[in-house]
Amino acid sequence: MRDSNGQRAPGSRHDPRTPAVRPEWRVEVDLHLHTTASDGTLSPTQLVDQIASTTLRIIAITDHDSTDGVEEAGEAAAKHSNLTVIPGIELGTATNDSELHLLGYFIDIHNESLQSKLNQFRTERVDVARAMVNKLAEIKRPVSWERVIEMADGSVGRPHIARAMVEAGHVQTVGEAFERFLGNDGIARFPRPKLHPVDALQMIHAAGGVGVIAHPRTVNRIEPLVKELANAGLAGIEVYAEKYSRNKRDSYLDIATKHNLIPAGGTDFHALGAKNETVPGANGPPPDTAIKLLESARRMHGNNIGNVPEGMS
Repeated sequence: MRDSNGQRAPGSRHDPRTPAVRPEWRVEVDLHLHTTASDGTLSPTQLVDQIASTTLRIIAITDHDSTDGVEEAGEAAAKHSNLTVIPGIELGTATNDSELHLLGYFIDIHNESLQSKLNQFRTERVDVARAMVNKLAEIKRPVSWERVIEMADGSVGRPHIARAMVEAGHVQTVGEAFERFLGNDGIARFPRPKLHPVDALQMIHAAGGVGVIAHPRTVNRIEPLVKELANAGLAGIEVYAEKYSRNKRDSYLDIATKHNLIPAGGTDFHALGAKNETVPGANGPPPDTAIKLLESARRMHGNNIGNVPEGMS
């Protein structure tokens, strides 16, 4: 996807030339949303207040390596009738030849082991972000580290550096910053250590949750990874997500069916302001998806589910 200036925007993974498939059902569920607790631009309260005017009834806050926005989102949702927040997270993982993002739902956000790991991840994110800022200075595109931290206000990441680059006048858009400097092949890109997908899934299970593969379009050799994760207790895979074409959607639906996984999904909304960004309420999985994931969590954890929102208990 490209932003209003024609640049490719991060977090927006579809071919804008391919017609997107809209759900034939009323969209009431979005299981992939970001806030300022990671790299979104809306606070949890702002996000919930925006969503309250849509058809959505069940949402999941899934910030990168952070659960800091979950409680605020829940408190904001309590002010709106018929809106339930599932506590979630998005974990970055990697194998030798691919990255894979894993979503966790119904987790206990107060789980000590989980929070210890997340603190470690955030420290690693800061170290890598500093290295990228230092590299930008070396190549004569300096940005203020203090400004990057100020923009992050939580879990620092590449989008915050990109916004600082726009402010500093080095690029016109966040998308340009990623394409030229911060993307996977960018000159200032420094990868950070990541868990293997199975280890991340076990981390979600230990916190009483269930795991779902996020935006499978970004994963190399998806089939063998799905099989490995399904054998380790994976609950689902995103099918109704972003702006997938019919062929793309159906290919992931076939994978879900083959491995007995729940076809999940959401918008992966960051409120980046990109022209083609999918907004909450525009796309999402069937209305019973969240209940199916909760049933999966109950089968796995019994009464030891990390957190069942009041509206789903």
